[in-house]
Amino acid sequence: GVIIGVLTIKSQEATLNGVLTDFFNSYIKERSSEGLLGCFFDALLIFSFTPFLTFISGLSAVGLPIIIATPAIIGALTGMATGFLFFNYSLQGLCYSSLIVVPAVSIVVATLIKCCSEAIIMSTDIITCIGGYQNNLKQNNIKEYCLRFLVLFVPIIISALLNVICFKLFGNLFSFV
Repeated sequence: GVIIGVLTIKSQEATLNGVLTDFFNSYIKERSSEGLLGCFFDALLIFSFTPFLTFISGLSAVGLPIIIATPAIIGALTGMATGFLFFNYSLQGLCYSSLIVVPAVSIVVATLIKCCSEAIIMSTDIITCIGGYQNNLKQNNIKEYCLRFLVLFVPIIISALLNVICFKLFGNLFSFV
């Protein structure tokens, strides 16, 4: 996913680069003016979207394609973000990615992989139940599934907190912030 994202940015058109630059600049400007709590909730919302998507997909018999595609999509988006920063801001962009983006996203991706694993198991259980291979889906399975995702939300909270701390500590080291 990351390789696809970087290659996409490398072969981008000037129009796409302009749109991404405008988006990035407005995002950085807004984030710089926000307080700690606002930045935290923004990061939490962004980081919790894909685990929530996999949670919902895991409760569906047709959710497997979404569950399987989610890590690749996140990898591609992360690759596009880091590639964009590097190609437009050179070493400063690479340092920004290394100090602010990658630490939190690494935790999110590791958590997302575990979420996908749990969601695949649940979705497969639902498929076997619907197909008649299993008598019934136990209520405990669904409760355990929900509890596992609740526990997996803790690293997402930590990654949002880490992202805010890194942004507030290192963000002003970069001329584009």
